[in-house]
Amino acid sequence: MKLLMDADCLIKLTKAGLKELIAENAAISIPETVRCEVVDAGKIKGCADSFAVEQNIASQIIKVIVSPVDYAKGDHALPALFDKDTYDAVATDDAKLTRNLRAHGIPFILPGLIIHKLKKEGRMSLATALWALDQLTAFISEDEFSMTKLLLEKGK
Repeated sequence: MKLLMDADCLIKLTKAGLKELIAENAAISIPETVRCEVVDAGKIKGCADSFAVEQNIASQIIKVIVSPVDYAKGDHALPALFDKDTYDAVATDDAKLTRNLRAHGIPFILPGLIIHKLKKEGRMSLATALWALDQLTAFISEDEFSMTKLLLEKGK
């Protein structure tokens, strides 16, 4: 699975301790503006997540996409940089961004459903998927958690 990821999703996966697990099983790319939002702005705020993401970028676990256009926000860059031949989906759970993506016919995936998709593809066991979902619980909506858990348990 090849994902173009927004800052919110990247931060949630990092805080849940799942970024490396997801990156081992899916290619994660972020626009330069998302790197700025997570790393540069995060370092100014003293967020530990920003240093972890910076290390992942340096070790090429996360790929940064340089754009010819300087977008003010990652939410603007993601729809513009999405290419269906390069990426499977945009990883986000931002409601405004998902509406925009839907309007443009761009596929997106919620953080919890990334876990479900990796389980469905055989890239992780049910036990690992349920553990990962539990790690993510504090960072996603109750609806997303419940839906993902049901899908995992039903084997769909």
